[in-house]
Amino acid sequence: MEELVLNVEKRQVIGKKHTKQLRSMGRVPGVYYFHGQDTIPISVDAKQLKSVIHLEASIIDLNFNDGHKTKCVIREVQWDPLYGKALHVDFMGIKLTEKITVKVPVHLIGTPEGVKKDGGILQQIIREIEIESLPLDIPEHIEIDISHLNIGDAIYVESLSIEKVKILVDPSRSIVVVRPPVVIVEPTAEVTEEEEGAEPEVVGQKEEESEEKKPE
Repeated sequence: MEELVLNVEKRQVIGKKHTKQLRSMGRVPGVYYFHGQDTIPISVDAKQLKSVIHLEASIIDLNFNDGHKTKCVIREVQWDPLYGKALHVDFMGIKLTEKITVKVPVHLIGTPEGVKKDGGILQQIIREIEIESLPLDIPEHIEIDISHLNIGDAIYVESLSIEKVKILVDPSRSIVVVRPPVVIVEPTAEVTEEEEGAEPEVVGQKEEESEEKKPE
């Protein structure tokens, strides 16, 4: 598991007005916590945080502006649903000798046979797997080969086996499945009994009947 460095500043002021000012300055408000210790309000540069988040589940060396250093993982990030920007981040302190629980992303490898040959539809149901492990044993991601799957096949959590890692997800849950292709049936025009039994109208017939009824 890769280790990264991130510089953070302690926040002396908290509140909505202050967090709004931080975001306008390109910083993301957040907190750092460790069991048995007080939570520390912090802020971090938005660009630096983004680069760390995209490197998946990594141990972070958090450098505080007062010189304090500690190891942590990102526990949660709150996102702006409209602009996709980080609004708040939670850092959880860790000890390398204590197990922690984290979510690790799932990477699918290959294209299923049922998709290539039979037009099936690949559906990924689980994108992250929650695990328990020592920090240095946490994988950056979990790779699953799906190239052998045919229509109706699935891969379940119980089939996963990761050394030094305990999987916390229900073993019976499916991670990925190949669905049959969707068949689109063209709608047909419905014909009523009245329309079916009606005789075709002869062009000019109404006009002749109209003329016959005219008074002389």
